[in-house]
Amino acid sequence: MKSFYIITFGCQMNEHDSERMSGMLQKVGYQPAATPDDAEMIILNTCSIREKAEQKFYSELGRLTNQKEENSKAKMIAVAGCIAQQEGRQILSRVPNVDLIIGPSDITRLPELVRLQKERHNPVIETSGDETYHHKLVPVSRTDSLKAWVSIMYGCNNFCSYCVVPYLRGRERSRPAENILAEIQELAAQGYKEVTLLGQNVNSYGNGTLPSCSFPELLRRINDITGIERIRFVTSHPKDLSDDLISAMRDLPKVCESLHLPLQSGSDRILSAMNRKYSISEYQEKINKLRNAIPDISLTTDIIVGFPGEGEADFQATLTMLKQTAYDGIFAFKYSRRPNTAALKLKDHLSDHIKDIRLSKVFDLQKPITLERNHRHIGAVLEVFVDGKSKRGGKLAGRTRGNKVVNFEGAESMIGRTVNVCIKTASQNSLAGILCE
Repeated sequence: MKSFYIITFGCQMNEHDSERMSGMLQKVGYQPAATPDDAEMIILNTCSIREKAEQKFYSELGRLTNQKEENSKAKMIAVAGCIAQQEGRQILSRVPNVDLIIGPSDITRLPELVRLQKERHNPVIETSGDETYHHKLVPVSRTDSLKAWVSIMYGCNNFCSYCVVPYLRGRERSRPAENILAEIQELAAQGYKEVTLLGQNVNSYGNGTLPSCSFPELLRRINDITGIERIRFVTSHPKDLSDDLISAMRDLPKVCESLHLPLQSGSDRILSAMNRKYSISEYQEKINKLRNAIPDISLTTDIIVGFPGEGEADFQATLTMLKQTAYDGIFAFKYSRRPNTAALKLKDHLSDHIKDIRLSKVFDLQKPITLERNHRHIGAVLEVFVDGKSKRGGKLAGRTRGNKVVNFEGAESMIGRTVNVCIKTASQNSLAGILCE
């Protein structure tokens, strides 16, 4: 039996791309294997956003190719995703026994390219990009039966100076609204309760599409689909966060009260060098509008420390923004040099030692803020969508509309339902409570 195993690195978009590749392969007769050792073909779906993810990929690729050399029954090894797009044929100069290299915009050709490689017995490389990728409907083998990712757009037009996405995933292309709505209607018919809309900048969805449909309008149309109970989306660029979107989040009952809004830096000077296209005052104004419109909104953000030229005053400005904004949670990273990005040409790159110290200070500052934000919910009754068993034995787990994890005692028959939980305790990463009548 033909079998495959996919190892995924990176973000939700990569996870969803892996679901799409799995769906396409199963449609032509392949079956997912339980482990890499059981698979005839192994696909590494890669991320190039940060150097650490790239290092993890090459480490795993080296391990797999060593096994391939030692095993007379050689496996097919495929590299997909952003590193495949970035490196292309150069991957073969480092690891000659890779069989297939395929870029993120070419994955709809995966079954065809696998067949071609088997016929030729030579490496096949396809990174030219499919200009019609965003129009294509492909089968998806989803890893969750209750919550689903739905891509609404691909690529990016922003060209932040530290980011490789526009070079690897191409320019921004929005999927036709009717295709998105049809996909979500089918998900609802299959019993899915929650959808998360994916895009590099969902706020700019619809630019250039015919007929035109803005992101707030798309949310309104999804809100009308029977069976879907919750709508989430990532990622939002602050410069495109409109009053119309804030109103839609406030008024649409299925749109959850949570938003990931990357700040990156608290310094206007560094934001300008990053080409982020907003100022701190503009960002703060949008945060104020969000909290005035949706007082219980849960806000998270991204922070980059150690960007080239970041002085102590710039870093302190970031710490000040974290204190003032009081995010529910953050994702923080050291600046990472990425090929082809404008930031590579900037002066005054910082040492890893300085970046390590600053990253630790960011996390040390944020920890009590997150804990305090979680403690606010003690005594409250929160609506929890139960999505599985808790990592804490004998309990169930689910998420609030604000995307907080809640652990509580309950019967497994509750999985897939929305219940009310009275919150009794709060920790750094989750809440705990008891089921309410």
